[in-house]
Amino acid sequence: MTLQNTIPSYLYTQYADDDDLQAFVASYNTITQKYINTFNQLNLPIYTGLSGALLDWVGRGVYGYPRPTLPATGASTIGPLNTYGPDFFVPLNTQETTVATNFVTTDDIYKRLLTWHFYKGDGKVFNIQWLKRRIKRFLIGTNGTAPFIDQTYEISVGFSPGNIVDIVIPESDQADILISAIGSGAAETPFQYTFNITTVSYESLVSWLNNSSAVVDWENTSSSEVTWNNTPL
Repeated sequence: MTLQNTIPSYLYTQYADDDDLQAFVASYNTITQKYINTFNQLNLPIYTGLSGALLDWVGRGVYGYPRPTLPATGASTIGPLNTYGPDFFVPLNTQETTVATNFVTTDDIYKRLLTWHFYKGDGKVFNIQWLKRRIKRFLIGTNGTAPFIDQTYEISVGFSPGNIVDIVIPESDQADILISAIGSGAAETPFQYTFNITTVSYESLVSWLNNSSAVVDWENTSSSEVTWNNTPL
């Protein structure tokens, strides 16, 4: 429970009959109460309702997580030895660099990353469910909110040799930003693993052929609608 009222100031008894001083103290108490009301209305720890410079101040000062830079494309250099093949480019001392570009870390993305770091509802043990729920929360949690997640069927997580985690997520703008955030370290993940993330469009057509004589039943257990086209052979 936050403090609702400030402790009022008062005059010593010998000055209590001075109307001017009483007015001064009353004005002082009104101002200090406004400070309390303002901070309670701002609700600074709840970053999901903040924006702009105030969000940056809270993210850096309260949570210790400044707004990150998310690389979209890396810089490339042509010119130094072994950066191109024979007869491909002019003299060895020539060098050209393409300027790297970055995603714009909007308030929305910044708050999603804050929630990625500080959400405690999944516990502290890294496992597939922990990872899938964090990914989905980032993808659908506008302004860093934590919507109820009852399933994560659309997110695939597998493991390859060499501690490589293969992740497949639905294609979206947020998915591209998440790939950059995990790759750059802006979204922290266990350092023991290398994360390989790809996106897939669920609007693509998938062909399926039952080459047996048996009848096959299929049940859609996800919340997404699936269109089925029965084409006779």
